[in-house]
Amino acid sequence: MLARISRMEDKSSLSRFWLPGAFGSLAATPTVPGWAYTTCGCVGPRDHLHVSEPGDFKERTIGTRQIVTVASLAAQGNTAPQSRAKTDGASPGSNLTFQTDHAVAAGQLHSPPPSEWRTDSMFRKLLPSIVLGLMMLSEPVGAADRVVDGVPLPSDAILATASPITAVHRQWSGVWVGAWGGTLKHILLVEAVAEDGAARVVYAVGENPYFGVQRTWLRLDGRASESTLKVLGTHFSATYELTESGGLKALYRRGDSVSHASMTRADFSSLTKPDAVVEWTRGKSEFLETDLIEDGRPVRLEAVIFKPNGAGPFRLAVINHGSTGTGRNPELFTQTWFSADLADFLNERGWIVAFPQRRGRGKSDGLYDEGFRENRKLGYNCDTDIALRGADRALSDVDAAIAALRRRQDVAPTPILIGGESRGGLLSVAYAGLHPAQVFGVINFVGGWLGEGCSTASVVNQTLFERGAPYGRPTIWLYGRGDSFYSIAHSRNNFAAFEKAGGQGTFFDLSAPVGPGHFVLRDPDLWSSPIDNYLNSLANAEQH
Repeated sequence: MLARISRMEDKSSLSRFWLPGAFGSLAATPTVPGWAYTTCGCVGPRDHLHVSEPGDFKERTIGTRQIVTVASLAAQGNTAPQSRAKTDGASPGSNLTFQTDHAVAAGQLHSPPPSEWRTDSMFRKLLPSIVLGLMMLSEPVGAADRVVDGVPLPSDAILATASPITAVHRQWSGVWVGAWGGTLKHILLVEAVAEDGAARVVYAVGENPYFGVQRTWLRLDGRASESTLKVLGTHFSATYELTESGGLKALYRRGDSVSHASMTRADFSSLTKPDAVVEWTRGKSEFLETDLIEDGRPVRLEAVIFKPNGAGPFRLAVINHGSTGTGRNPELFTQTWFSADLADFLNERGWIVAFPQRRGRGKSDGLYDEGFRENRKLGYNCDTDIALRGADRALSDVDAAIAALRRRQDVAPTPILIGGESRGGLLSVAYAGLHPAQVFGVINFVGGWLGEGCSTASVVNQTLFERGAPYGRPTIWLYGRGDSFYSIAHSRNNFAAFEKAGGQGTFFDLSAPVGPGHFVLRDPDLWSSPIDNYLNSLANAEQH
């Protein structure tokens, strides 16, 4: 897989690339200034091409002009990724390593990648789906700027005033906070709204030092009605729609790339106080006290919990994360995964949604050990027995998390909805088969345990999916075309094995408009209707 991309950086101004990706449909994915990037269209700061020093993943900018050649990951996970870089002004001997988002995107992908990724022809096929960064130019954040929990606002920012006050002004004068894709902090401040709806806003985003993201704000023009505000940037648009609760549903669009955010109105004076505490998303990170014991000590598992409106108790939905690509980057183990889009979708239907992080993932206690090679630096293992033991360990973590969640006062004592992405999708199917009476329904996004680059993938994946057959009720399987880890043919074979063992379900072959098919969860337009129909059918069956 080879692609050549380049960029000129003018040191006299601050240039930034933003990759609107699909980690919640395509999220605004920030990148390191000064580097050329590619992305598959994945959401959140985790889902873009990492530029790093070999070994310690410290990001750098070298020189004023970079011409970067991106090379593929090794097919079997036992050699380092190949990389080459040509830089003007780089120090002699500089050696840069690149990992594509396919390897690191929020723990969704599997090791090892399929051999197709080593070919130029495969990359050319995927190239139309690869989203190049949108460059947003702004002035550097100044010392006089207000900074709200890492997000800058211009020091002269004001709220819109008008006389007389129109309905449009009444709706939009104010400030809202949220996070694109649930990860990138965002403030929208409306400074002016004319009687005809012409608006002037401050559009601001925060920083992510780990990925080299620099905070910035822009003043942009927009157009407001009583229910919608659309803001236009140089190459993008952001549309904000008022909800019945007084918040906003936000949609970022750049070509076919989209990102979503749920935003709430904030008090401007409180927001700009020193050390203001801002709730950027509705999800709350909590620790679950579990019955797991490791090295003689109890294990706490982190869970990000999204609650619907109301007092509860609510029916529980548990959504499980995937792997970390090759398993060779320990930095990715500590990243907490959730999907704000899926949480919002289920919250609106009355479910309390929990995203538990298994042992050693996110902020959870314990060792992350789901089928590694003897030398953990080499990543995940293709050996059938080791892979299956890793899945068993993951299932015990899922079981422990669900048991802890069921003890919550806001969780109803009813069967749960379980789902997940990639490895999490497979775990959800298998869990339902092991605990059929406890499960209301199963949502499998691109599930599997080993990618097709492992010769054992079919045996391992089918063995685990067959465990779900005793569930005996309908499940939903959502897969995307162009998935580099699980081809549609491979996934259909897994589904056929599940059905042959007695499992019931519907398989959806989805065509994502942007990015590889492994990331269908990032595009709610693909899955909202199928899942809505699925949940309604389960509810109808439950009533009869």
